[in-house]
Amino acid sequence: MRKLIISTISLLSILLLNTPSISAQTKAAMIEKYLNKASKEGFRGVVLVAQKGKIIFSKGYGMANLEKGFAYHQNSVFSIGSITKQFTGAAIMKLEMEGKLKTSDKMSKYLPNVPAGMQKITLQHLLTHSAGLPGGIGPDSELIDAPTYLKKVYAKPLKKSFGSFSYSNTGYSLLAMIIEKVSGMSYEKYLHEKIFKPAGMMQTGYTLPQWKDKNIVMGYKGKNLWGAVHQKCQYNKGVTYHLRGNGGIMSTVLDMHKWYEAIKNNTVLSKAATKKYLAKHIIEREGGPFHYGYGWGTEQKEGREITWHNGGNGFFSNYMGFYPDKDLMIFVGCNIGRDADPYAHKVDEIMHGEFKSLDASLVKTYTGTYQLPNGQKFSARLNANNELVVPINRSDLYAAFSGTGKEDQKIASDYDRKSKEMLSPLLKEDYATYAKIESQYVTSLKADEIERQVKHVFGNMVKRLGKFQAVKVLGSVSRRGGKYYLTASRVTFAKSGKQTNMYFFHYWGGNRLIDMSRSTEEEMAKRFEHQEGKKFFAGSNQLTIELVTKNGVPALKVGDQLVLRKMSNLK
Repeated sequence: MRKLIISTISLLSILLLNTPSISAQTKAAMIEKYLNKASKEGFRGVVLVAQKGKIIFSKGYGMANLEKGFAYHQNSVFSIGSITKQFTGAAIMKLEMEGKLKTSDKMSKYLPNVPAGMQKITLQHLLTHSAGLPGGIGPDSELIDAPTYLKKVYAKPLKKSFGSFSYSNTGYSLLAMIIEKVSGMSYEKYLHEKIFKPAGMMQTGYTLPQWKDKNIVMGYKGKNLWGAVHQKCQYNKGVTYHLRGNGGIMSTVLDMHKWYEAIKNNTVLSKAATKKYLAKHIIEREGGPFHYGYGWGTEQKEGREITWHNGGNGFFSNYMGFYPDKDLMIFVGCNIGRDADPYAHKVDEIMHGEFKSLDASLVKTYTGTYQLPNGQKFSARLNANNELVVPINRSDLYAAFSGTGKEDQKIASDYDRKSKEMLSPLLKEDYATYAKIESQYVTSLKADEIERQVKHVFGNMVKRLGKFQAVKVLGSVSRRGGKYYLTASRVTFAKSGKQTNMYFFHYWGGNRLIDMSRSTEEEMAKRFEHQEGKKFFAGSNQLTIELVTKNGVPALKVGDQLVLRKMSNLK
């Protein structure tokens, strides 16, 4: 019966998906068809979709543990990342229900020695990321207790963003401390007793669940093993406050569905508390469609509104969203260092009759090898998410596909120089010099703290990938009309004769280093979303690529200037 359903999916069923006659079974078959294609392109993870009180789709794809040969399934246990925040928000609401605190209380009522500049911070500010606190103060794997954590937080100046949305893991760690202070229990113990047990979530937590080894998911960057969060972050020694309350909880898709049911049915929180918990308390960006509640975001889409949150650490990535008025819940988790959101969005589109795969002949025609005007070749493809994927792992490709074409070359060259100067000391593992240089551009951290953090993070990379061999700056491209610049650099490591490239990104604003991130070779690709017809668009640099034919040869028209000729098909 299952094969018959899949074989009879047609354009007609897609067009009619919004009508009552299209069954949940048909939608599930369409999701399976999409994910089968995505898994062939490298997706590994687990997906659950529930509608009107029933799970209509729940399935794992690929390996959860490559080394031991354990496959993904619906009982796989993985880190849910920042989705943890919704449990912190629920715990605060539960304590308010019990009359033990109020969201309007100042945090100084519960935390010791709060400096004068932070006395105005309330629990509401912490819950809505509007307290003006830093995003984080150290790596997830660093063990740190509450007094040391507070001392470091208090040493930071309050940001000018106080009162407006600025995402902060730090704020949720402080909320975890407040939960412990008020309840008299550890953060995890309170969640276990007051939230997880009533919801029937016995596979969710930091250390309390008795997980089976065969169910534990390992995190990877592509195929490179990172590990499991509870092991890498040494939960056996006490859950670090770098994670407690803001991330790192482990769960399964079945337990997360139980959590959705508990929210929907007011199992844990009263109806009034649930309404406050999910309310749109603060706008994330002026003029945008996003608001934030207490560990949940709300997004206004065309014709519908979804409540959602994602979470990840560069190895695990997760997305959970639901439509209260439709009783529809979607969860996607993966362990390959790839963003789960695009897969969740496509499942969402399938459930709303909006997703249609690109025509197979179009995919075949435009998947292949192309040549830049400078003679250099590269490969482009169209994936299961209807995205045009092109590499940006070379200077020419980075400029052509990640740039805007309106970069000020003098400014870009200056950021190139700064990034090269900053990374070069790492060739000799000279962390002190690196920290001294970075501290010129980062006002929130002192040189000794930067040195400690980079020694921890980069030192682990050297152990895993080998000696740092070389650094090459690919270039700097502008963002937001030139207000910011993004510099990409290739860092090469070598171990046992094998070279591995990692890519470091520095996000600049004036003379300030605003953010840093890194990517693997596999991740060094620009994804252009399907817009309409043969047009694809990237919002980050406002670049449109059109699939065209020039002199009978398929080509890519990039913006209104550059045409890249197709040379041969990919095998």
